[in-house]
Amino acid sequence: MNSEEQKELEQLRKEVANLRENNKRLIDGSEKLIARNMMLAEQLDFYYEVRRRVEILKEIVRRHKEYMAHADLRNDEELLAVIETRIEEEHIALPPEFGIKEVAELVGVTQTRVAELYKSKTIFHTVDKYLDFLRLMRALRMLKENSGYNIEVIAQDSGFNSVRTLQRKIHEAVGLTPRQYRDIVNLE
Repeated sequence: MNSEEQKELEQLRKEVANLRENNKRLIDGSEKLIARNMMLAEQLDFYYEVRRRVEILKEIVRRHKEYMAHADLRNDEELLAVIETRIEEEHIALPPEFGIKEVAELVGVTQTRVAELYKSKTIFHTVDKYLDFLRLMRALRMLKENSGYNIEVIAQDSGFNSVRTLQRKIHEAVGLTPRQYRDIVNLE
């Protein structure tokens, strides 16, 4: 082989090496593109799943709004049951500022409807008396079940705005102070 052929062969070897290197880079780049496309496809699937769920939630909210728009048309007993269920079974907090406005919003009716309902269909005659009754029951339950709680904590957790109010309400209901009530129920 002459030197010209050797140079040409060497040149071809370099070109083959360059082609192999370029081919390797193309394969690596293709693998990265495939991985990226797979990740984007997964993200796209997730995006469409989220959109589908959002549409379902929008439909639920729309139905709920429609249902609540007709809530004033429910009969009195059903509405009272809904109020009691929402407040008592869902353990809704009853801070001192929770009143007729919040009850009406909770069930999607007007404050007037709630006021009339309690006035004509309950022994409480007002929403505030009903809520005070619930607060009192929670306080009595806490006094019985949580002997380590101090009266201030019980007053706050049950929704009374002061210890004095709690003491007065318990005394009116059972004729005892909170400590006396706790002592009696703990003896049993």
